[in-house]
Amino acid sequence: MTPAAARAALDRMLSKAGQSATLVRLWGTSRTPVSVALRVHIVVDYRPEQIIDGSGLQIGFSKAIISTTEINAASWPGVALAGDSAPPGDPRVPRKGDELRLASGARRVVVAAWEAPRIQGDLIRIEMTVK
Repeated sequence: MTPAAARAALDRMLSKAGQSATLVRLWGTSRTPVSVALRVHIVVDYRPEQIIDGSGLQIGFSKAIISTTEINAASWPGVALAGDSAPPGDPRVPRKGDELRLASGARRVVVAAWEAPRIQGDLIRIEMTVK
């Protein structure tokens, strides 16, 4: 599957099963918000039997999936503002503490995020644990 086909399939799934949200990162010492509107699919609230001691997962945490389509189109998060030191890795992947603001008004905080396997080197999907 090509990266374009994989992204299109993911975007179709998110348009049907996802919900509108805004991903927000606070940059620099002034905590300037940088946001991007996107679709997110909250896959599952972790059940007690899925929580492994020492994993950091807790009841109330959920797995979420987003596409890089909107992130790429908006060039989110953009260039680092003064006073921010970017951690290693792809800056498009949400960081611990970034916030998902759902259209319903609910707010979820990113606990961890990771790249799904890339396709021909292209980042298509990002998965997160949110609380």
